[in-house]
Amino acid sequence: MKETITIRRANESGFLKVYQFVSNCKPLENYSEHFYKIILRYFGNTCFVAEYNNSIIGFVMGFISQTHNKTYFLWQIGVTPKMHGEGIGMKLLKSVEMELMKIGCERIELTIDPENIPSLKLFEKAGYKNISEKEGSTLVVSGNIAVKDYYKHGRHFMLYEKNFL
Repeated sequence: MKETITIRRANESGFLKVYQFVSNCKPLENYSEHFYKIILRYFGNTCFVAEYNNSIIGFVMGFISQTHNKTYFLWQIGVTPKMHGEGIGMKLLKSVEMELMKIGCERIELTIDPENIPSLKLFEKAGYKNISEKEGSTLVVSGNIAVKDYYKHGRHFMLYEKNFL
């Protein structure tokens, strides 16, 4: 790579680029354009993009909880498929963690679809732990412990966390 990968906070003016990136970054769920505008307008200080050659190659969306003290909820993370295996996800995640520590966050919480093996591998390699059993009823999906009906009936997800302290 001749160009350097840069990681920066996302900004509201780039919401359409973020929307387009997520649209092309399976298996990420894609929300409407206005959703990304609202998130980046009000939570852009905790959303990040990785760029290479003036194009978005990675994105993290999350926010600091108002009910769980000093906790950041990481909602989405994705890397463009053509850059998978290049370490972009880990670089992006580590940058986000460093920024969050600077502003006083003590932990990150996130959910993973039990069938999303690339995300599972990334977060476990980065030291995140499955805490699904602390949340409620669990079941095994694709060999992974997940919270039963976490988002709705039949939508089982794993709950993970990483503590900084």
